[in-house]
Amino acid sequence: MDILRPSRRATAATLLALTVAIGLTGCGGDEPATTTAEAGAAATGFPLTITHAFGSTTIARKPQRVVALGWNDLAVANALGADVVGAVKYFDPASPNLPYIKKPLPEEALGLDAAQINLEKVASYKPDVILATSSNQLKPETYATLSKIAPVVAYAKSLYGSTMEEDAQLIGKAIGDDAGAQKLIDEAHAAIEKTKTDLPNIAGKTYLYGQARGEVIPLVVGADNLSTKFMGALGLKVPDKFANAPASDTLAPGTIGISYERVPDLDTANVLFMTFPSAADQQTFEGNALVKKLKVVSGGHYLATPLPAAQLLQGPNVAGVSWLVEQLKPTLQKL
Repeated sequence: MDILRPSRRATAATLLALTVAIGLTGCGGDEPATTTAEAGAAATGFPLTITHAFGSTTIARKPQRVVALGWNDLAVANALGADVVGAVKYFDPASPNLPYIKKPLPEEALGLDAAQINLEKVASYKPDVILATSSNQLKPETYATLSKIAPVVAYAKSLYGSTMEEDAQLIGKAIGDDAGAQKLIDEAHAAIEKTKTDLPNIAGKTYLYGQARGEVIPLVVGADNLSTKFMGALGLKVPDKFANAPASDTLAPGTIGISYERVPDLDTANVLFMTFPSAADQQTFEGNALVKKLKVVSGGHYLATPLPAAQLLQGPNVAGVSWLVEQLKPTLQKL
């Protein structure tokens, strides 16, 4: 969605729109990143070489100073106990830390903007590894410049083109904690299974998730989108009416856009999650006469998804799964 690209001084709403664009584009990969240790080194030893979308990166020794250029990079590295000396701040002006961060970072460490990489600031943190598996600002020329500062670990194939498990394994490998990464994966899976046990009635129920903006309502329906995979893991599925709908040429892959005239079709879902780039967009949606008539809305099976939860649902990471399911649970319980 080109119209969702943020300015250099992105507001919270604009930055969320960016993450929505990224998340809607994201597709789960089929294969993890290729990681091979140097001859004679142990599986989690150093030096090691990681192959990714921009080539390969060799990390000579276990990193002691980590810079995270994406929110998922930060969340996973932080949960693994890495010394994250520099990271992108969150879009919420009231709280620069991620709402589900394991160990909040001091303000001086959150000196990077997710909407624009400040190369000088990155260098000032003196990192010995730069994690950028979820950075939307990583371009070939940026990668080349960052690589002169420290080894850069990029996404395996494409931005949000791998599953949250694969990304966790990649980050764990880069910082020398394969076992810790697997533990995070196991905890995420356990949180999902507990939700399914606590809410057995959601199995097989249908949902729709999208973002109302202007006169268009984009809906994430592609089977390979990360949000679709996440909801599928909970036992939910996209209604048949939308599951095989052809994607829009102007939206991200796996995403369709409907007009307000088609709002009644939203009632094919048992539960509806919507997010909004602005308060005005939310007012437009919730004030629409057809929206008010929706059974899924009047029955209380609708959630105006808060920005932090919406951002994480676009591109889940294993460190945030427990927090995310708690945000969705109150609405899912009504099923």
